[in-house]
Amino acid sequence: MPNPLTLKQRLAALSSAASGSSSSNPYSDTPPSPRSPGPRIRAFFNQNMRNKASSSSLNSSDNGPEPSYSQDKLQEVMTRLIFQAGVDYETRPMVVMNASALPDPREVSYDQLLVRILAYLNLYVESDYTVVFLAAGGRNTPGWNWVWKAYRSLSRKYRKNLKRLFVVHSNFFTKMLFSLAGAIISPKFFRKITYINTLSELAYHVPLTQIDIPPAVYQENLKYERDIKMPAPTRADLFGVPLEELMGYDGEKGGIPRVVRDCIVFLRESGMQEEGLFRRSPSSALLRQVQQAYDRGHVVSLETFADPHLAAVLLKKYLRDLPEPLFPESMYPTIRRCPAPTTDPNDMSSIMYIRDTLLPEIPHCAYILLSHVLHLLHEVSLRSASNRMDAHNLAVVICPNLVKSSSPVRDVMMCSVPGSPSLIPGQPAQPAPTANSAVLAEGKTTLGLVIKLCIQRYYEIFDDLPDRTEPLSASSQAQAQREFELAPPRRILHDDNAPPAG
Repeated sequence: MPNPLTLKQRLAALSSAASGSSSSNPYSDTPPSPRSPGPRIRAFFNQNMRNKASSSSLNSSDNGPEPSYSQDKLQEVMTRLIFQAGVDYETRPMVVMNASALPDPREVSYDQLLVRILAYLNLYVESDYTVVFLAAGGRNTPGWNWVWKAYRSLSRKYRKNLKRLFVVHSNFFTKMLFSLAGAIISPKFFRKITYINTLSELAYHVPLTQIDIPPAVYQENLKYERDIKMPAPTRADLFGVPLEELMGYDGEKGGIPRVVRDCIVFLRESGMQEEGLFRRSPSSALLRQVQQAYDRGHVVSLETFADPHLAAVLLKKYLRDLPEPLFPESMYPTIRRCPAPTTDPNDMSSIMYIRDTLLPEIPHCAYILLSHVLHLLHEVSLRSASNRMDAHNLAVVICPNLVKSSSPVRDVMMCSVPGSPSLIPGQPAQPAPTANSAVLAEGKTTLGLVIKLCIQRYYEIFDDLPDRTEPLSASSQAQAQREFELAPPRRILHDDNAPPAG
């Protein structure tokens, strides 16, 4: 007697059978199973498909030629269906999917929608990311066959780099969907899912105020709670403390904060070659323990953890938790007016603007901290052949931790880096500026582009800063004074052989 097929094989056979015998299915790469699904599985899925007969015929491109759908309509749906909401508490990009925005399948092709969704997720899947799925309010539900094909369209990196999936206000469909995905397709994927009953509960896991909550979700939440309660802020000794309180306005209280110094020193010694540095995530529990140790004032030796990703994320989290970001919303107009950097190495207009106009607007203690961080990122970018983190990639992952305004959408746009895929679903990527396009780009410069330039041409933008925690000998002070007196105006002093701060 032949061995019975597994449930996964039966589902694959169901997908092939429901799609017809056409070979034009772009999602199917599994040959039909020699046996049909069992009666229980067939009855469950056939009942669902009978209830959605009309939508199933429109959700699949295998039942005839694809109708022509308005690109404007697709774009309108995408802006409400999926969007970024900054970064989560562990500095991972946070993508929100809104089930209440799922369109009528008679008006929008779900296959075309899937292509747009995958293209948007491509912005984030190269690094670890978090997804918040708002399940409430969905009037239109895709057919099971389309869901199965959609999952088969996801390459391994989509599933591997997804670290947390929060399902808010789950219903029967979403629970059944994710249970099948976990039990049949990938048990590892199932362990990443957290079901959330209320928005108050969600606020303990992700920064709720960064999410533009749809009305349908608020309506559903009223069934469970009258008021949304935010986590009570806790007073710490390091994370979340105003920078000037720790450093003094000019860094006179001891230089850069201890956690920043420790992370920079450790990364310079042990992490510069690590692939995906500042992009990968460490253990969430370990990250929380180390942060709490710093906040308690404990001695922390990052060398004992032997994890460069822990140090990199700890540094990003410190920047993210600052009560006043290094680039507040009031500076956005100044950033926008920066001349767009070009590929011409002799074009100094953007560099001089950053030096003379942009950076003087931030407090001196913030300038000192920023210069240390960007100096490290410059050194990381020089080793991009091994760590795969060039100036572009570093700007993408660090920028969301440097801003925090009243509008998360505005922050996302301010952090975009031209030359990368568009952050607006369905929009084409922006090319890197050239000398001829710089004038046309006036008023459109982003912080992402500024930070990328600062990483690439660090020594042309930042003067060397003395570390106030390292006492200078009398001869060193005299030498520094002579160099200062003899230096012409705006001369940039380089000391590539100086030991790292610490």
